[in-house]
Amino acid sequence: MKAGFQTMLTHYGEENIHGAVVPPIFLNSTFAHDSFEDFQAGQGYYYSRHSNPTLEVLEKKLAAMECGEAAKVFASGMAAISAVLFHFLRQGDHVICSTPTYGGTYGILGPYMKKFGISVDFIDFRDTERVRAAIKPNTKLIACESYSTFFMEVFDVAAIIGIAKEHGLLTIVDNTCASPANFRPIEWGFDIVIHSASKYLGGHSDVIAGVVISSKEIMESIEQIEYGIFGGALGPFEAWLVTRGIRTFGLRMKQHADSALQIAKMLEENSNVARVNFPFLPSHEQHELAKKQFDAPSGLISFELHGGKASAARVINRLKYFKIGVSWGGFESLVYSPGMHGENEQFTGTPYEPRMEHLIRISVGLEDPADLMEDLRSALESA
Repeated sequence: MKAGFQTMLTHYGEENIHGAVVPPIFLNSTFAHDSFEDFQAGQGYYYSRHSNPTLEVLEKKLAAMECGEAAKVFASGMAAISAVLFHFLRQGDHVICSTPTYGGTYGILGPYMKKFGISVDFIDFRDTERVRAAIKPNTKLIACESYSTFFMEVFDVAAIIGIAKEHGLLTIVDNTCASPANFRPIEWGFDIVIHSASKYLGGHSDVIAGVVISSKEIMESIEQIEYGIFGGALGPFEAWLVTRGIRTFGLRMKQHADSALQIAKMLEENSNVARVNFPFLPSHEQHELAKKQFDAPSGLISFELHGGKASAARVINRLKYFKIGVSWGGFESLVYSPGMHGENEQFTGTPYEPRMEHLIRISVGLEDPADLMEDLRSALESA
């Protein structure tokens, strides 16, 4: 019987162990076998760096959420990204990556991969012809995010997938920002989905974790090589925490979406706000494309002030419910500005650079939206 999304999150992948409503945590590092022959045959588990029953519960749920065949969980989102990139890329390969992109992804694909002779072009995916024009004979894969985490820009997914398939390129998408509640990339034709499970999947800001979801063939290949030798496996307790978070994932995402839309509308009407970067607003130039591709928003919004860095600092310092911090997707509301980090190589010399200092990003948590809106209104008076 096919179950609904929240029902699947509650029950799928869990074993009935001694009638426990919550599956136990297998904290052991190693597993014993009954015989020489059993061990040699590879039956069961043998070492938690490779596999563990607690991790398998989570992996089954995550694969089902993203409509994938298999999943592996990692010690962080960056461990997941790194394993995938090192698995598929070889010296001399070329990558096309969307921009803006997550800072860690930019760091590994840009400056870091150069020492292995791997090149990358960072392209604005809103211009699909620029993506097509960037393809070279040695292009191996296309990497992107479901939408960008600073400006919330979206691109024509079907067009990018069509270009990739036309040229036989592998496609990798980081779906952390949108989450599988709102967008399921494999259904659109992506080959591999990556998440920082520290964010919406965990939902409680108490765990660092990552996940890769794909076909059984791809996941078995990554598991046999990078998963074991890089040592990036998620710990059993951390896996248990993410599983706990997933049980309320569907409900939490509905609240994030509803609150974010209310707050985005309020910000749009505030005279101290120059622009709201939220494509789910009817007034946004990408609204129709966002509606076509995503079921709902997540809780990430950014907005730009008329003033510069000092103006952003005044607003941020007056906020009470929005705590200053990186990341997103937890129960608590957070505020962050890229101007806090000074110069960012990814944006230097691009049209984004002058917008960064007066840009404020908020992660809308699970507090009452009326309280969050009043907090923002009061803070914006100082802009």
